[in-house]
Amino acid sequence: MAMSEDDIQKGWIYRTSHQQERLVLGWDRDGNVVYCSKGKNPDAPFHNCHVRITTRKFAQRAIGKLRQVDDVQPYIVANKATTVVVR
Repeated sequence: MAMSEDDIQKGWIYRTSHQQERLVLGWDRDGNVVYCSKGKNPDAPFHNCHVRITTRKFAQRAIGKLRQVDDVQPYIVANKATTVVVR
């Protein structure tokens, strides 16, 4: 079941229907969601890369929120997500 685009929030980890986890880092200047996936390294989760996707597509793929991350700045730096802007 897809979630609402309004439910997408920075700093939350979302689960997809394929049991993947995605951490929302923020949005880019075009309004696309910038996120990173958990990856396969258990010692450095969410430190593999970042992706930009439309809010609509992200909402279609996400099925729910798992937990919140207090500070996403270390993940932004680790993923070299220079496209993230503060909203």
